[in-house]
Amino acid sequence: MGVQCDIRFTNSTHGTFLSGQRLTGNVQLKLTEPKKFNEISLRIVGYTNVQWSQKRGQGRRRRTVYFSAKRDHLSSVKVLVPSQQGGTTTELPAGEHVYEFACDLPANLPTSFEGSYGQCRYTAQVVMDRPWKFNLTYKVGFTVIKPLDLNTVSPAIRMPARMEDARVFCCGLWRTKPLFVRVTVPCTGYVPGQAIPLTIDLNNQSSRMIEGVNMKLLQEVTYNVEFPEKKTRQEVHTVVKHIGEGVAGETQRKYEQRLVVPTVAPTCAGLNLINVSYRLHMTVRVEGCGMDPVLEIPLTIGTIPLLSYQPPSNPAGAVASTSGNVGFSFGTVQDQLPTSSTGTERTGGIEREGTLPPEYLPPPTYEEAMNAAAVVITDDSDTNAIGTKPYVPLYPSYNFNNVQWPPLPPLAQQPSPAPLPPKQ
Repeated sequence: MGVQCDIRFTNSTHGTFLSGQRLTGNVQLKLTEPKKFNEISLRIVGYTNVQWSQKRGQGRRRRTVYFSAKRDHLSSVKVLVPSQQGGTTTELPAGEHVYEFACDLPANLPTSFEGSYGQCRYTAQVVMDRPWKFNLTYKVGFTVIKPLDLNTVSPAIRMPARMEDARVFCCGLWRTKPLFVRVTVPCTGYVPGQAIPLTIDLNNQSSRMIEGVNMKLLQEVTYNVEFPEKKTRQEVHTVVKHIGEGVAGETQRKYEQRLVVPTVAPTCAGLNLINVSYRLHMTVRVEGCGMDPVLEIPLTIGTIPLLSYQPPSNPAGAVASTSGNVGFSFGTVQDQLPTSSTGTERTGGIEREGTLPPEYLPPPTYEEAMNAAAVVITDDSDTNAIGTKPYVPLYPSYNFNNVQWPPLPPLAQQPSPAPLPPKQ
């Protein structure tokens, strides 16, 4: 064919940009012989597309209903080789031709995401309009990250969170003594690469054996469609999982476990067609009949970590479970929350702007989304594509090893749980 094309981003070697950032790059066109073109243009677009099908009705009335929704977020066209006056073509000589381009990304662009029932996708495409021939196209994908500074989110995520459960198990007229479960995390806001330290207290006064404790970080994706009616569909993925060992009857035990957040998309909520949320899910598997205790704590995954929380110095991973007396205080404890702030924030003498990590943290690396498969970004309009690159979203991830954390700001004293009364 004699035509080679490549799109390179000059201010991002990995092709990842923050919403509100300027995207710059160049188009490299190589010709083995002179070629004529009506016009060569670069189109930078971004959109969210959601679709799925569902069977409805019975028998002869059974039919397939298609649900869909689409929103355009970005559309920019730059003419690299303009058309000549009078409709004459432009002949480019053989060799390499380089064309610079720039595009200011809007500040409200949603984060790139590839899911089972939809995607939020951004692409740059070169369209070569040839006289009396089909157009040639070349397309690449790039990732857009909408920054989520955890320091500017609701102050509630900086406080410890606790979920508790107390239940008895029945078999006919016989009832066991209670099983008390409590899970605690020091805060509910984290970033990829950071470990979630959770503490699980078990006071098993019953005679039932606890077979194991399943700890998971779940990602819930909600897809919204608008045609032919408004409808939602959800899917849940397990992004981190750990299984704790069992506990015998009439035994107390404390688990201390750290779940490292993998490279995943930040929390995304609001009026988007695709929303992403996270929660810590714990199931205590009890032998015999009866419902297993299930506890969940909502989490927020951001792009800039909390300054008011510093991870413990011990390496990420499991800590051996220990036995001993476990203190419990069931019921609601009212925490004193700091006053909220918006926009620029000063925490511990450090001024935040909401888009860049603090200076004492190394810049994040951008890695492929966990368990993501490369997708083909060409569509039906790219019938004469001369090439494309497989695309996988890249999300930021931090390395907290050897970080020199600044002094913590003063925090309100948290009430300590009262000890559990001695066993009867």
